[in-house]
Amino acid sequence: MDAFYHAAAQLPADVAQPLCRIAPDAAASVTEIRLRSGRPAALSTPAGPRFVAAGGRLTQQPGPDALFTDHALLQTCFQAICGYSVHSFSESIANGFVPMPGGHRAGVCGTAYTDSDGMFAIKNITSINLRVARTALCMCDARLIPLLRAARVGLIVAGEPGSGKTTLLRAIVAQLSRLGRKTAVVDERCEIAPVEPSGFCSPPPVHCDVLSGYAKHTGMQHALRALAPEVLVCDEVGAVEEIAAIAQAANAGVGLVVTMHAPDPAALRRRPQYAALLQTGAVSEVAFLRGRAEPGALSEVVHVEADV
Repeated sequence: MDAFYHAAAQLPADVAQPLCRIAPDAAASVTEIRLRSGRPAALSTPAGPRFVAAGGRLTQQPGPDALFTDHALLQTCFQAICGYSVHSFSESIANGFVPMPGGHRAGVCGTAYTDSDGMFAIKNITSINLRVARTALCMCDARLIPLLRAARVGLIVAGEPGSGKTTLLRAIVAQLSRLGRKTAVVDERCEIAPVEPSGFCSPPPVHCDVLSGYAKHTGMQHALRALAPEVLVCDEVGAVEEIAAIAQAANAGVGLVVTMHAPDPAALRRRPQYAALLQTGAVSEVAFLRGRAEPGALSEVVHVEADV
């Protein structure tokens, strides 16, 4: 079964059934299912957004027969992606997402409030972005292999959203394992190596340990204490506590592979998190992705140094 149908089947029947009528060749190109209160459902594809018409046809503009999610149906969708136990996901919902079986992830937004314990929370959901997880590997670009062999790996994978950062990260982890390098993957959102109670959706490489659901800084510290990795891998770094954990890892002689949002070198240099990361001494190379049209494909690899 294509991952799209697996993700769609976790939604209520009023939404799942029209989605599952989409032809397999069209479904295979869908990266996101976007459901918004009072609007037609939109599917993200490399060719642009598509809407679902009667019989599973995809159209460039929504017509009168388009799949539509009114506010009540959207709340039912939200209940469904939480397995009808919203409380079980309160912490991740507060961070804007819900991890789903199969490695899929639903980003959510709505009305923010402070609960009785003084914690930030979200209610009255108005948008759901269900990202379809496809765990098949792309090729690890040959330009990266010498960097992954280096005594101290220090690599950022940079690209715009949807450009295949996580896809390439999986290929890098597989390559590190082929090189015999002990690798710890901190998988906060359960996307790099999705795991369920019955086990991994796709078994990770041999020399790879996965810390699923850990906050990135906590997972990195746990890996350093307990797993003796040669390389730490995690997605989308940038918070202050994450940079501090990376500095701790670098000082312990552990290599690093991380991703950051930035479509090009100029955009990356404008990010204060990038400057802070450079100052840790943990990073020496940045691999830039081509973009949404070619997920996981590199445009260039740039050597970087901290400003002294």
